[in-house]
Amino acid sequence: MFRRNRAASGLPALLFALASLVGGCATTQVDAVWSRPEYAGRSIPGKMLVVGVTRDETVRRLYEDTMAAQLRARGVAAVPSYEFLTVPLSDREGRALIEAAKRIGAARILSSALVAREHVQWVETEPVPAVGWDYYGWYGYYWPYGYMRTETHEYDRYYASTTLTDVSNDKVYWSARTRSEVPGRIETAVNDFVSAIVDALSQGRLL
Repeated sequence: MFRRNRAASGLPALLFALASLVGGCATTQVDAVWSRPEYAGRSIPGKMLVVGVTRDETVRRLYEDTMAAQLRARGVAAVPSYEFLTVPLSDREGRALIEAAKRIGAARILSSALVAREHVQWVETEPVPAVGWDYYGWYGYYWPYGYMRTETHEYDRYYASTTLTDVSNDKVYWSARTRSEVPGRIETAVNDFVSAIVDALSQGRLL
């Protein structure tokens, strides 16, 4: 059962807070990727400004530090935006981000923002035993019916948009839409989301 589209603003994949269903692992899937044809498979050299669009400064810094670290591990000179823009960010800060990127000599901006959230409920029921199965003396076949286990799981699913912008002309030349379901630890959520985005950029030969 789904209750869809409770509006939210903030950083994708970084506000993911509730329990995952089965594995206990954070999971982020890249649902769609778009790239401007003239930029396809081409990496713009130079610094990359990493931006987390959220009012939560703790979440923003966790995301930007984690993303910058993973990008640096792949040879990208990435810097977190909070070092240069100390005010909370919103989707209206585009001009300020371009100006900040130019001040530090960044050639591109990687930014992430939450676009939607839905609440998910999932009911797990222990399977009914096959005909002829029994517990050897514990009331035969009928015992399992009194022992039936049902559990209800609830969690939030978050959809995020991540974009790459060319600072020289203010054009978005790559974007990805992601879907995330994660456990309660925000650090795990951040790391999983960042890994999914960095892998997608690498596969597109944009790093």
